[in-house]
Amino acid sequence: MEEEKDNQENGELDQKNSVLENNENEALEDTNEDNENIKDLSPEDKIKELEDKLLRTVAEMDNIRKRSDKERSEAYKIGASIFIKEMLPITDNLKRALSSFTNDKNSDSDGFIDGINAILRDFESLLEKTGVETINPEGEKFDPNFHEAMFEIPSEEANPGIILEVIEQGYILEKRLLRPAKVGVASKKV
Repeated sequence: MEEEKDNQENGELDQKNSVLENNENEALEDTNEDNENIKDLSPEDKIKELEDKLLRTVAEMDNIRKRSDKERSEAYKIGASIFIKEMLPITDNLKRALSSFTNDKNSDSDGFIDGINAILRDFESLLEKTGVETINPEGEKFDPNFHEAMFEIPSEEANPGIILEVIEQGYILEKRLLRPAKVGVASKKV
């Protein structure tokens, strides 16, 4: 039974290969005919024929560019929709936390804080899942490619250029900077 199935599959592959070879041969024949037709033409006709081929090639390249732009746009939309779909539960949790805190007069602030921390963990997990890395450079040397200095902190203990305080963390996606970390940098005390 399996042998018959293999023979059938091999037969189908042979047919497909035969069709491909025929298509290739026809394409070569068409090209050869075009070249022979051009040889038989007068110089003016040759120029017109070549101009026509050039225009068709330019049009085909333009169509390829438009198609790739459209595909890129669709891929972006799909990626964005997947990310947004993952964000919706976080938004729902934030709304529930806020409504439970504002509606309940005997609200437990510790419970509210715990809930917000859980939501923050969900969000950080989502960022990690999508490949976003956090930049938290406290104690590192200032790098203008990844950090934005907001102010200097005069210090005798720390070397100049070392980050002593992080105001806002930065984020990187696929080795691309999304947002630099906003930091306070040590300077020599005067």
